[in-house]
Amino acid sequence: MSYEFYKILHVAAVILLFTSLGTLAATAGSNKPRFAKLGSIAHGVALTVILVAGFGLLARLDLMASIPIWVWLKMGLWLALALIVIPLRRKPDWATALWLLIPVVGGLAVWAAVWKPH
Repeated sequence: MSYEFYKILHVAAVILLFTSLGTLAATAGSNKPRFAKLGSIAHGVALTVILVAGFGLLARLDLMASIPIWVWLKMGLWLALALIVIPLRRKPDWATALWLLIPVVGGLAVWAAVWKPH
């Protein structure tokens, strides 16, 4: 598949990830299991597609032999966004603070992708 295909897939999955995290933050501690379940499913699907499309992009850029530091940084930030659902579920009081933190972590991932620090 082409570089453009993987890039569109990657960005679309990022949009889905932030939509799901917003849903999970908004439903934290509430009795809306339908939306919480939908948010959880979307979160898992988005993370999977981000990972697969990201490695597809790396392959198209011929970076699989030696993965650069900026990619490791992005994977760490995505891991943080994957694990942020734990405090959202266990500490619903933190939902507002986490809702504010989520785009900051995403912004750092964008910074790493754009500036590619060494």
